[in-house]
Amino acid sequence: MLVIDAKRVFVALVAIFAIALPKSGVALGGIPLNTIYLLIVLTFPILFLKAMLGSGQLFRQDRYACYLWLLVPFWLLFLAVTLLNGIASVGIYFGYVMALIVVPIFFYVWSKRLGPAQIAYLLVCLRHCIRFAIVFGLALFLYKIATGQYFSIPMLTTTYGAELTLEAKMNDRGGLFKLFSTYNNGNIYAVCMIMLLPLYSVIETRRLWVLGLMLTIMLTLSRTAWALLLVYCVFEYLLFNRAISVKKLILICFALCLVVPGIVGLLGLMGRDITFLFDSDLGGRAGYLQYFFDAGLISHTPLYWSYEIPYVSIAEFVGLIGLLPFLLFFANVVMARSLFDPSRPVSRSACIGCVMYWVATFSDAALVLVPTFIIFSLLVMLSFSE
Repeated sequence: MLVIDAKRVFVALVAIFAIALPKSGVALGGIPLNTIYLLIVLTFPILFLKAMLGSGQLFRQDRYACYLWLLVPFWLLFLAVTLLNGIASVGIYFGYVMALIVVPIFFYVWSKRLGPAQIAYLLVCLRHCIRFAIVFGLALFLYKIATGQYFSIPMLTTTYGAELTLEAKMNDRGGLFKLFSTYNNGNIYAVCMIMLLPLYSVIETRRLWVLGLMLTIMLTLSRTAWALLLVYCVFEYLLFNRAISVKKLILICFALCLVVPGIVGLLGLMGRDITFLFDSDLGGRAGYLQYFFDAGLISHTPLYWSYEIPYVSIAEFVGLIGLLPFLLFFANVVMARSLFDPSRPVSRSACIGCVMYWVATFSDAALVLVPTFIIFSLLVMLSFSE
């Protein structure tokens, strides 16, 4: 008799639609109804009810619960200010509410239904899903070079009804198109994979797959991605890892000997030179930094957009008063108490991934774009799992 483990099925579905096929689904009226969002919204009431009727863990004041309470001031401030000022874009507002409010609460509630066995199974699913993203990304990248076209499966690898084509989603680098796998945009893929790279380095048994992930990040042709990859190597091997050996230093030097010429070669293929890496305009972002400097303590501007740098968005649409509460989203890095603890490798690597996303928020955070904050919230959950 076939017995289906509902918990394992749900774990697999979350991993698949958050990591492997994040852009599956449809877009209606500018509102993305991605499969992962639908999965979260439809199952959230059930998980919440089961958690309430369970052993009372939902209301247990552990470190994860305290972290969630720290987010409440930002939620209240965001909802109050944006509702008072008005909502100029329903789609953008939906993205903010889902990413910053619904998703963090969902992962907290879900964590109360996950035991050690389910966490272990989740890590296995994540490993396979990241492998899929690597293979599909490389295959799609090479297919575009060979044929000049993209291959896509609407509602599965792309969002059906999306306004822009894959070519139009800021993926062109002088005729050479960014690698983006099933994420439809090179920068989104880069930010998400940089977050997952520390965890993947722990759960992946074959080092070639880890190198493959690093290669796909480089092929996103994103300055942000290249900088974040360098920052990760510095963090991991020089700051967070206290055991610095001669072997590791040699490996770092060897990696640099491969990466630096690789970047120079990619710049040549894009028709750019080394000045591309030091763009004073920050890839067009410098222009809207003025919104940040012109912002008041409380905003009076209706919500209509989400900038690559989230602090600009918060300053313009919430006010400078929202900046400090927003930073508390990264409080798990301290509260989990595992950043420098190698005895808890999953929690530690999840924290490093969150640090990487915090670094990304100063350049290109893709804050409300699926699946960026879903992956961040997943890592927050895993940071408290050990």
